Amino acid sequence: MSSRRRCVCTLGTTRLDHDLRRVAKGSSLVWFGLTLAGCLDTGQARVEVPLSVAGTALVGDVVTKGDVPLTVERADLAFGPLVLCPGNTAGELCETARLEWLDAVVVDTLDSTPRQVGLLEGVTGQVRSWMYDLGISSQLTQESPVPLPAANDLGDASFVLEARTTVAGQEVPVRAVVVVQQTEDTELGVPVVRKSASEFFDRDVQEDEAGLWVTFDPSPWIARLDLRPLLDPGSCAPDGPAAVCDGPLNQECAEDGTVVDAVDCSVDGQVCVQGRGCVDALILDSSTAGYDALRLALLAGERPVFSWSPAP
Repeated sequence: MSSRRRCVCTLGTTRLDHDLRRVAKGSSLVWFGLTLAGCLDTGQARVEVPLSVAGTALVGDVVTKGDVPLTVERADLAFGPLVLCPGNTAGELCETARLEWLDAVVVDTLDSTPRQVGLLEGVTGQVRSWMYDLGISSQLTQESPVPLPAANDLGDASFVLEARTTVAGQEVPVRAVVVVQQTEDTELGVPVVRKSASEFFDRDVQEDEAGLWVTFDPSPWIARLDLRPLLDPGSCAPDGPAAVCDGPLNQECAEDGTVVDAVDCSVDGQVCVQGRGCVDALILDSSTAGYDALRLALLAGERPVFSWSPAP
């Protein structure tokens, strides 16, 4: 929220004040709250709405690009803080934060059981947009985005994926640790994931609200992966790479395309990854297109489902 934006009603509280009220205490962040007396004259009342999160139990494998099936074993997401605004567009155009939850939790997106994680605090009234961070929060009082305890639990990351696939009869572990945070191109202090103008979200929040549920489905994010450049078999060729993977074989290539030497990675329980040779697992780090695909999916891909009481 910028200097022209107010926190919870237009009480003259700037975003800097908002950040200063968030202080470290042990491993959690504490929100001192705002005096909402100024809201009472407008007919608004203070409200605390239970917030719950859930994942989606996957049935079978996730099919990635090129029809490569991926058996997902872990898909943990750091979610929060979350802000609900009265305007139809979040981000810089969110003039007031009507409801806020300033914590973050790790969501097992493979577990479909709803779990209450805290309270959205604010005032009654219409909310038409949302925005949230993924465990790493930008604040005006800090030069760099700050990993919250939920992100700390994931190695200062927003999303951790662990899966496996099979290539040429060889089981290949796949792992990714993805960071999603504000960059130099985004406004400081504003959450990175925001409802677009075309998405529908509308609720007249009342004092008796039973709760808001946020449900995540990781399969569309994971389906964006293209593992073929790293796992498809290759062969030595003139003017080609110095080494290629042909199934479990890590082949050393001569300039004329002949095979100079070959090492069977499976002998040591490893897998062969193009450009990396024999490794314990296919790691999708920030140098890979797979990492970029997951980061973009978390930012602008399939959205979570926001459901008001009763619970889904």
